[in-house]
Amino acid sequence: QTAMAIGNPFGLDHTLTTGVVSGLGREVKSPTGRPISNVIQTDAAVNPGNSGGPLLDSGGRLIGMNTAIFSPTGASNGIGFAIPVDSVRYIVDTLIRDGRVVRPVLGISFLESKQARALGVGRGV
Repeated sequence: QTAMAIGNPFGLDHTLTTGVVSGLGREVKSPTGRPISNVIQTDAAVNPGNSGGPLLDSGGRLIGMNTAIFSPTGASNGIGFAIPVDSVRYIVDTLIRDGRVVRPVLGISFLESKQARALGVGRGV
């Protein structure tokens, strides 16, 4: 499937790059280390400044929001990622309705062995 990324890479507005959807359901890490699941992988050039721009299919339909690149240098390396439109729609609707998005957490944390011994924890659950 053809993918077209629109954005303002490096301050160059009205920029369009094309490629293909090269993977679905990928997981990438955010700048804070938090995993972002179920993202679209594309080889359309997604550079700094494209984030937040649309990823379109060949019919001009929105399929995702450009989010991240995989690059050791910070420039496009042929691997870009976009959040799927269904996820974007859910987040936007929730923000409009509630003013925030609440993410569920499991409430389990791990202790390193050294920390557990210091706290007198001999064995886990």
